Order: sequence, then structure tokens, then C-alpha cells
Amino acid sequence: MSVQEEYQRRLGMWNKLNQESDPEHTSPETLNRLGFYGGAQGIWVDKKQTGYLTDEGEGIAVSLYHTVATYSDELSEDVLLYHYPHTNRPAARDVGEIKAAKAAGVLHIPVFVIIKPTRTSTRRRVKIGWIEGWDDSSELLLVSFQENAPSSLLTEPNDDEPFKLFDKSARPAALVPTRPQQQRFRFRVIQRYGACCPLCGLDIRDLLDAIHLTPKGKKGSDDPRNGLVLCTLHHRALDTGLFGINPNTLRIQYHKRGPDAAALRITVKDLNNLPRKPHSDALRWLWKEFEKTEASTS
Repeated sequence: MSVQEEYQRRLGMWNKLNQESDPEHTSPETLNRLGFYGGAQGIWVDKKQTGYLTDEGEGIAVSLYHTVATYSDELSEDVLLYHYPHTNRPAARDVGEIKAAKAAGVLHIPVFVIIKPTRTSTRRRVKIGWIEGWDDSSELLLVSFQENAPSSLLTEPNDDEPFKLFDKSARPAALVPTRPQQQRFRFRVIQRYGACCPLCGLDIRDLLDAIHLTPKGKKGSDDPRNGLVLCTLHHRALDTGLFGINPNTLRIQYHKRGPDAAALRITVKDLNNLPRKPHSDALRWLWKEFEKTEASTS
């Protein structure tokens, strides 16, 4: 069987599932019988079916098992951020499954995301998707749910590529903000800067935010160069104007009458420790906002 034949086989599996059951509400037994997965492990690989299609014999991932109760904010109707598996099995097995997931991306083979909606759910949701990218430093896979395979794997933009600070197509801010592209933006920002707050060193992913320097409410673009990774404390402090980032020196600046670095638990003097920097246009926009708050408090 060739890669193209495996591609067609998976489309056939998807069609058969739709004929026999409701992908939004199906049983684990049905999924097992149809070959969607072979248990409750995170990444299911059918090595007998696909092992010979990859150079190292790791095969091509068939499905990814996702429990909403564990990572509720990393799944949308368009995208899933999937964490690399860390199990009690031999480490080589986890590594092999990650390679198999990457192989699905490289070969443009669809994968199935098996979703357990709650901890006590006996039924499963199933979505067909594509491995659009990955980041080994943050141990994340980006899975997109779309009709056709992405034309290429998602990588961060080269710093020499044209930069747009504003997205003119962005919708006006809603009363209840909805951010359908937030997971993809989060992935690209973490891919660029790493999963660590540069102001305090916190690297607990559940406490890290991917922020827009020019906010979506101001039509800021989703270019990762308009972003930064901050912990929840420093995200809130930046939003409220308690500190600024000088666009010329990247030095952290505080209000004369406001909390200082010690009070805000900021342990660095500037952001020159970042291997990649935000775009200067985004930093200048943010600096002007900080100067406005500084003027209002003086």
C-alpha cells in the first residue's frame, strides 16, 4: 500500500463512521472496530498498516485521544493544541508515537481526534484533521480541522518577511470576546519565544498566556511578532499599564508612583534575553499606550 492509498483508506474510514454512527456521539467500541484506535492511549499508531511507509518504521499516527477536562482551553472548532505524551511506558514508545504524528504532517495524511467531552463520558466525539505543525521545545502538536490538507507545515515567519501590525479584516470587539484563532496564535507565539515568561522565568504552561501586544480589540494582527509569552500575573500587569517595554532598548520601565520590579516580581531589567524579539512596530504601539497611562498618573 502506498501513501496515497493510506490517504484514501482513511477517507473511507471517515465515510464509514458517518454511515454507521454519529461522529459527534459515538461509542468507543465502534471506533475500535472501525480501526480508529486500539485503546485509550494518547496517540494510536497502526504499525502493521503503516510502519513500512516510514523510514524508521514508526508508522503514521491514526488518531489522537483528547480529554477536554484535562486541556479544556486548547480545543476549538478549528484547532487543537495537543501535548506530547508522557506515560509510564518505555520512553522510546512515546518518542515513536510523536514521530508517527509528525509523519502524518509531513506526508499530508489525515488523523482523527477522539474527544472525551467529560471525565464520565461514555461516548466520544470524532473530528478529522491534519497535523499542521509542531514545536519540540514546548512539546506541542498543532492539529487543524479543515477540509483539505494544509499546503505546507506551519512555521514561524522569517523576521525579514513583511509585517502587518493591524488586521483590517478583524471583527469589532464583541461583548463576550470570541477568539477562534487563539489556539493557533498561542502555538505560533510559543513556537517563536518558548514556553517561559521572560520577566520571571515561570515555565508552567497552564499559567502562561500568549498575548497580543497590539490587542485584537484594536485590530492587532495574529502575526506572532505581535505577540509575547507572559505569565498570567505579568499579562495582567501589562494590560493595566503597570509597566512598559522601551522599543529601542527593550528595557522594562515602571511608573514613578507605581509598583516597581520587586513588587511586580519581575526579575530582569530588559527583554534582551529573548532569542527572538517582537516586531518594533508592535513594541512602539505598546509603548505609546504605556506613555498615556504614565501621563494620566503623573
